[in-house]
Amino acid sequence: MKRQATGDETAQRRAPGARNPRAERTRARIREAANKLFLRDGFEATTVDAIVAGAGISKGTFYLHFQHKEDLLLEYGSRRLQRIREMLPDLIGRKTFREAFNEILEAVVLGRSWGREITGLAIQEMGTSAERLPVEAPHELIQPLVELAQARGEVRGDIPPEALARFALRSVLGALRDWGLGHDDTDRETAIRYALTLVFDALDRRGPEGS
Repeated sequence: MKRQATGDETAQRRAPGARNPRAERTRARIREAANKLFLRDGFEATTVDAIVAGAGISKGTFYLHFQHKEDLLLEYGSRRLQRIREMLPDLIGRKTFREAFNEILEAVVLGRSWGREITGLAIQEMGTSAERLPVEAPHELIQPLVELAQARGEVRGDIPPEALARFALRSVLGALRDWGLGHDDTDRETAIRYALTLVFDALDRRGPEGS
């Protein structure tokens, strides 16, 4: 049963920049304990009691940081979105959208060792609880890269940059979600490579502009 949060607790969860170092260390302990349990026992079989025991905290402390264990899935996704935001100034300087987008995936996906189930569930939770993400909507983080690529004549300009950014992210995240939830028999890297091939082909400059 999911516990209802108070207004103050919700505000604290949604404002990561306002957390103090001690709170961040506690959240890190909770994430580490939960991740080990999720990988060992699976998400559904892991209880909040097991997580707090593994983290060495009280259940009250857990609920101060997370409303329920599904919030940990959202936390994983939020931290990776935060990483993209931190990378953006450097990504703007990349020569092509392809180079910048590949760098994002290497930093937040390919360079990480998420379990298959948690990858799929985290992406699914991000989709159903997007309003609780403490950062911009995912597509807004890469939209500046698309706009820059359009200005350079690198990608098609007949579709608004917001729509292209949404398409690119949905394609890759959808491939990862399906892989994570067991809907795809390919390995993670192959699933991403297929999705990227389709994304870059769809964004490629074409038609009267590219003639």
